[in-house]
Amino acid sequence: MNKQQADKILIKLWLEKADQAIASAKLEHSAGHLSFAVNRIYYACFYAATALLLKEGKQFSRHSAVMSEFNRSYVKTGKMDVRWSKFYQTLFDDRQEGDYLPTVEFESADVAFRIEQAEVFVGLVRSFIDK
Repeated sequence: MNKQQADKILIKLWLEKADQAIASAKLEHSAGHLSFAVNRIYYACFYAATALLLKEGKQFSRHSAVMSEFNRSYVKTGKMDVRWSKFYQTLFDDRQEGDYLPTVEFESADVAFRIEQAEVFVGLVRSFIDK
């Protein structure tokens, strides 16, 4: 198996993880575990962004590097609307707070909306990968 074939498999697996993270976010939301749902929403977008960058042969070990390269390659070039950069950054910040600050609370309606937006984000990523 060559690198291109291996990357294709990894891209597919990252997108599957994104789908699983969204499904998990829905379950956590339904159970009222909102900070866990926010965590899974963030990871769905992180996994999708990781797959997208891997399509270009780019791999990173840090979350901040994935976000930075996503912004550089897709938002600053106009391929994706800046709102997706803001959405991704907000998810990152909220995930950090939800994971590390036990007093942080999220609103159920906001989390439900973020789940919907994450599904759109992952769909957009898929459209770029399928091109």
